[in-house]
Amino acid sequence: MFEGLFNFANLSNHLILVGIFVILALSLNLINGSLGAFSLGHHAFWGMGAYVAGSVVWALGTPDGGFVPWALSFPLAMLAAALFGVLVGVPCLRLRGDYLAIVTLGFAEIFVIFVRNSESWKNLLSAPAGAETGPVRAIFAERGLGGAAGFSMGDGFKGGNDFVLSLMSRMLGPEQAIFGKNLFYLILTWLLVAATYLVIRNLLRSAHGRAILAIREDETAAELLGVNLTRYKVLAFVTGAAFAGLAGALYANYLSNVSPNSFLLMNGIKILLMVVLGGLGSMSGTFVAVMVLYASEQALSTLSMRVPFPAYTGGGFEFADLELKELWQVIFSLVLVLLMLMRPQGIMGREEFSRAWVRKILAEWRKDPVMPVLTAAQWLQLLVVLAANRNPWVLLGSLLAVVGCQFFKLRRRTARLRAAAEGGARA
Repeated sequence: MFEGLFNFANLSNHLILVGIFVILALSLNLINGSLGAFSLGHHAFWGMGAYVAGSVVWALGTPDGGFVPWALSFPLAMLAAALFGVLVGVPCLRLRGDYLAIVTLGFAEIFVIFVRNSESWKNLLSAPAGAETGPVRAIFAERGLGGAAGFSMGDGFKGGNDFVLSLMSRMLGPEQAIFGKNLFYLILTWLLVAATYLVIRNLLRSAHGRAILAIREDETAAELLGVNLTRYKVLAFVTGAAFAGLAGALYANYLSNVSPNSFLLMNGIKILLMVVLGGLGSMSGTFVAVMVLYASEQALSTLSMRVPFPAYTGGGFEFADLELKELWQVIFSLVLVLLMLMRPQGIMGREEFSRAWVRKILAEWRKDPVMPVLTAAQWLQLLVVLAANRNPWVLLGSLLAVVGCQFFKLRRRTARLRAAAEGGARA
């Protein structure tokens, strides 16, 4: 299952993608967690940044890659995504709850459909016979945005190439170029993650951030205190969109390829799950949730163990052997349901990782442990079972059983305490 994981190329690829999802989740957490809105269209801002960055590099790149187009692609992607955020946010942020989610989802689907049908521009904007073709006309009249298949940034208007790969090939030689590119983007990705974290954290600690948090707690009270609701909603929405555009530029430049299939609704829901599982409003929880969900998805999608599974064959139900990786989405969903049942407020709630938080958790654990430490006899029994079966799924099942029992035990104790408190209040 973990074959090749510790190969540097594979490991760096996973770490880069994790960093990109961290930027996306942090930016969405600003909108959904700190502002209290409910956006389902964040993947469109991601896609906008990727397509703008890809188009800039494609149109202005040179055979040796070109540093200027590569460097320009990042701020231009952020600017385009921010403008798209203004376009979506100004008319839509007057809505609340499900209505806002539906409208933002609609805008995201419009973007994906627009990109998929970009090849139709060729018939409308094609150059006259004999006319000189420039990079802008080439994008809008000859190539479009690649349609449903997307496009490769290396096949540039001027024969452009991957700037970082060309640079590393000159510095380290062709044999080490891929290694140099992966190392470069690994460092760049996590520097951008740190920059995103610091900007959003400092924003939330400022007077503007306190206004955004006040809107989340109570819009009416915030408005009565003089907070300009539209201004601060648009500020949070545009800031989140800009950082999603940054993630898109990083994603496009790293892969040197852009396709609408990367920005579908399921990827938007995946980003939303990272925010909710980590805890709405918790930046520390976002880091943890991204790593947990990404690692779980990768692990479950590579399981080769075969299990009997009921299947309808027309004449009735029969058991067919299926590999678990074919059912990874079902298992993934069940794990998420279990996690949200056990921790509905998310892994961190609205807390941030700090010494005070660790001391608080340890104090609560000592006072009322949810998972008591196993006795020596119980550990011995568990080791005997594992030694007899030699099956890691026995361990997984045992752990899930213990967690489930403790969860329902905690629920019953909480219900008894609530009933006792209500009885005391009546008395």
